[in-house]
Amino acid sequence: MGVRSESKSAPVAVRRFDSILCFGDSDWWYHNRGHADMQFMRRFAKRCRVLYVNSLGVRSPSVSEGRMFFRRVTRKLGSLARFCRDGGEGFDVLSPLFAPIFDGPTGAVVRTALRWQLVSVLRWLRMRRPLIWVACPTAACVLDRLPGVGVVHQLSDCYGALQGGPAAAATQMEHRVANRADLVVCSSEKLVERARKLYGKGEYVDHGVDFDLFDAAARARSLPPELTAVPHPIVGFFGNIDGNTVDRVLLDEVIRLRPQYRFVLVGSMTHEFDALKQLANVVAIPRQPYQRVAQFGATFDVCIMPWLQNEWIEHCNPVKLKEYLALGKPVVSTPFPELRRADSLCIEAVGAEAFAVAIDRALQEDNETCREKRRAWAAQNTWDAKFRQVVELLKARGIEFYV
Repeated sequence: MGVRSESKSAPVAVRRFDSILCFGDSDWWYHNRGHADMQFMRRFAKRCRVLYVNSLGVRSPSVSEGRMFFRRVTRKLGSLARFCRDGGEGFDVLSPLFAPIFDGPTGAVVRTALRWQLVSVLRWLRMRRPLIWVACPTAACVLDRLPGVGVVHQLSDCYGALQGGPAAAATQMEHRVANRADLVVCSSEKLVERARKLYGKGEYVDHGVDFDLFDAAARARSLPPELTAVPHPIVGFFGNIDGNTVDRVLLDEVIRLRPQYRFVLVGSMTHEFDALKQLANVVAIPRQPYQRVAQFGATFDVCIMPWLQNEWIEHCNPVKLKEYLALGKPVVSTPFPELRRADSLCIEAVGAEAFAVAIDRALQEDNETCREKRRAWAAQNTWDAKFRQVVELLKARGIEFYV
């Protein structure tokens, strides 16, 4: 049973925005562009000016992350060097000079510097009446000091459950943003329940899919050069592989249980997964541009989501689920609440032995009829459809495009 919309209130005065200031959850220059905030901004940019602010972060990188620490620092320096420029998708991208320091005199200086950068760029771009879209709760540190017609809080993750992160600080910042927000959009029913309990508001707008991109890749069947010598069947995963989301022990055991399959893992890996790269039937591919991700996925015979069973996953709604289905691929996953919306199209499994058997079953039962059913379901859940839903929710709150 789905989450119902908030009860309708009396008509409100119309507020019109001429632009969008988006505090993104990721870095435009380095992260997968399938993220919800990026997809929504691509569509807003067709109607008005958009400034996408690369993630301010909720925690500072740690040397204990090994190679990932140096990778993060290098990427951040690369973004800072770009500062503000056209992102190539019809909107501008800003990488402000900022560090996630929130307390004491240093925190005050950091906040003041961030506000100065933002206000200066808004004036330069002539964004006079922006709607502020917050996907990164760190924006709370400067939100009250910015001009804006209204505030949208995009909740795609439960930051309070972030492993190794400042959970209390992240939750506090989320609370400040949500209380300011005219609209809180949540990508999972669990997030809606949490938002309504904590903030008294929240609407369900689940993630979409860039269907045309993934469907075209599936039909083209163009083999990436990196996989020309890799035999089938291929069991694949694309996306970040880290200890906050992926069950390393489960994945390791499944790979060892099925030496006759090739496991292709596409994306950045944190250091605790390095041992997987040494297994004979594992092919590790570094992070790829968004368009190439679809091309790699099209070569998979089975797609997997070996998630941990934790609070973070319980509240998630991974974009890759719809991307896998848009490719027409069978999906094997550990259970999480949002999987139930497509459970007839996926195979759920708990434990390494059951997961390995589920992969066997997915290979045996796959056929063109099943593939078309998966594509048809994904085609009904595009980012265009989710964007229209957001626009209607804003309109219901008296927030509309400036004409």
